[in-house]
Amino acid sequence: MSNQLKDIQNTVVFIDNIYMAGRNLQDLYDTVVQVLTKLELCDFKLKIEKCKLFTKYIDVFGFRINKYGMSVIKSNLKPLLNAPAPTNLTMLKSFLGKVNYYSRFLNNMATALTPLYECTKRGKFKWTKECQFAFELIKNKLANTENLKHFNPEQPIIITCDASQSELAAILSNRDEKGVIKPVAYASKKLNSTEIKYAAIDKEAMAIVFGITKFYNYIYGRSFELETDSSALVRIFGPTKGIPKMAAKRLQHYAIFLSAFKYKIRHIKTSINPADFLSRTPELLQEDGLMLHSLCLNGNVTNVIQIHNSKMDHLNWKIIQNKTKVDQTLSKVLRYCMDGWPEKSLITPDLLPYYNRKIEINIDRGCLFWGHRIIIPEPIRQAVMQSLHESHFGIVRMKELARSYFWWPNLDSQIENVTKSCLICLTNFKNPPKLEKPWPVPPSPWYRLHADFLGPFYKKMYLVVVDSYTKWPEVFEMGNMTATKTIDILETLFSRYGYPVHLVTDNQTTFAGLEFATYCEKNNIKHTFTPPYHPATNGAAERFVETFKTTVTKIKETGTAVGTAIQLFLFDYRSTPQRTTGISPARLMLGRELRNRFSILRPPPLVDSLIDKQTQKGEGRRDGYFIVGQKVMVRDYRKGCKPWILGIIIAESVPGLTYKVDVLGMTWKRHVNQMLSCNESIEESTT
Repeated sequence: MSNQLKDIQNTVVFIDNIYMAGRNLQDLYDTVVQVLTKLELCDFKLKIEKCKLFTKYIDVFGFRINKYGMSVIKSNLKPLLNAPAPTNLTMLKSFLGKVNYYSRFLNNMATALTPLYECTKRGKFKWTKECQFAFELIKNKLANTENLKHFNPEQPIIITCDASQSELAAILSNRDEKGVIKPVAYASKKLNSTEIKYAAIDKEAMAIVFGITKFYNYIYGRSFELETDSSALVRIFGPTKGIPKMAAKRLQHYAIFLSAFKYKIRHIKTSINPADFLSRTPELLQEDGLMLHSLCLNGNVTNVIQIHNSKMDHLNWKIIQNKTKVDQTLSKVLRYCMDGWPEKSLITPDLLPYYNRKIEINIDRGCLFWGHRIIIPEPIRQAVMQSLHESHFGIVRMKELARSYFWWPNLDSQIENVTKSCLICLTNFKNPPKLEKPWPVPPSPWYRLHADFLGPFYKKMYLVVVDSYTKWPEVFEMGNMTATKTIDILETLFSRYGYPVHLVTDNQTTFAGLEFATYCEKNNIKHTFTPPYHPATNGAAERFVETFKTTVTKIKETGTAVGTAIQLFLFDYRSTPQRTTGISPARLMLGRELRNRFSILRPPPLVDSLIDKQTQKGEGRRDGYFIVGQKVMVRDYRKGCKPWILGIIIAESVPGLTYKVDVLGMTWKRHVNQMLSCNESIEESTT
């Protein structure tokens, strides 16, 4: 029948029914003649008793459809309206099922249905006065249902969404020529036990995705208006701003899903949101949950690469993917993220850190992520930690580098423990920097440069140049320190990044000579000298020189060549977020992060996102309390010795302020500012 009648306009075949329509009586007559002629040619027979010709309405599946819209067939409601009060749970569920069939016509049915729903949850049927009142009220609402408008794709389409504590709701509407909004259909959904625990903003986002999914056939390929009472989602899903960096992956997945549609989103007050009340009484239908979490597929990785105990040369995200599946703890986290988390009382202590972050933990290609940081399985954490400490950076810098790439429980405390257990770091610990009035922040990268000579450092001299805005460093080995040689090096540097506006140096002869002054004047570079005997004015270069010498010395003491140590230091320094800017020098200078040995820990990004943040972080404080018998590192002022040496506290002079320390059989008196805490297991070096 469908094949034979498919070419006749205004004709629809559904199973064994044929529906025909016309704009007027003559148009309908012509269509009926074409259909009857076609049926006769195909030897189809019709039963005249079942045929209805030239009627102004049709009845389909219990609904009456006419030119004004769709309504309920009143005769079909009589069994419901005349039904006696249920006497058992089976009768009550049957009644509710029939009511839910007509729920698309009932906008405000929450108050009426709530007592009946509660009655089904008790497990033991108990009919109360509240149930009887609700029973009569819902029958009264059914008897007074209104028409639903016919969907018109030519008129503006509006989807209004809302979420309550345990339900989602959406309304599909059209706005007519007079600006009147008329409903086309209502929809609601009850959240499962896992979704109920989501944050409020996640529920509001789910309501939007639910509404779009429910009315997908109406909005596919069309522009529509989206209404929500969550102002945060208007900013996140709106066209002017992107999703926040640390937003949960769930919102990111919803944003990607919505990007396939053309819509305008706007905020409406809860008091005027027609979906608000509907969201508090969903249809109790056995529907599948929204499968829009974009859980990444697990690749079949069969070649497992052996991981070295002290290196992570071959470690990448595929290894992490495999190790996550077999890790006793992370395999449970994987399952809970997909199937839902149990109650907190059933969570074991090893899973508690993940449970506390369950809303922010997501899955990407079989790897677990907390926000944008990949979670490292237990068997390979030591390899990652050793590589993190390879540059011998301090605690703060190591934490900042780790927070850009990976995480596991107690990571911060383990980083502190690694630093305090490293004798090289402790014996080369530098004094805290003095406070100085900073230079004004430059307006752009490569605007003001700070330059200084470093050395002799391992019998060589170096020229150090630091950009004040991005903290991007450059280090050049100097065969000699003449003005000509210095200008040649700077000319090479400026050929890559351009001439700066301002150059700050000390009063060294090379910079103070006529040749260098002529060079700066020729290239329109403002040259500023630091005051005599006050090198701190050139703070950017001075601080970097101190960091450079301390860190490269520690790297070299591990057996690395000086040249290799310098390159490793520069690579990690440019990749690590700065405490003053909160962003790595590479990001500010080049507009991107450098691809380093930690980049392969994460799967390739599906969507590249440029991050722009500028934060200020204050200097941290250390605990100055020590006890008698504790091992500490104390300041060693003997000529030719390391800055710090291991000792044991034998007495307390001024409580909490000064102590007597046994160092190699000698008793030294030291202030807390001249002492550092260390692990009790550390042993004095025999070399």
